[in-house]
Amino acid sequence: MTSTSDTHAAHDAEVRVPIDASERMPRPVRLGLTVALGVLMTGAIYLLAVRGEALLVDLAALGERLWCF
Repeated sequence: MTSTSDTHAAHDAEVRVPIDASERMPRPVRLGLTVALGVLMTGAIYLLAVRGEALLVDLAALGERLWCF
C-alpha cells in the first residue's frame, strides 16, 4: 500500500532563518576590502589614462612572443 504525503506541506514548513550579524564579515574587514579594491581600481584607471598606449604596445609585443609558434 502506498502512502500519500503532502510534499508541499513539508516544503512550506521549512522556515528560512535570517543571517544574524555574528555570521557576516566584520565591518572593519569589509571596509578594508572595499578601500583596497577602490585603490586598485583607481590605480588601474590612472594607468590606462596616463600610459594606455604604451600598455597596449607592450601587450602586443608580449602577445607576439607568446603566440608565435
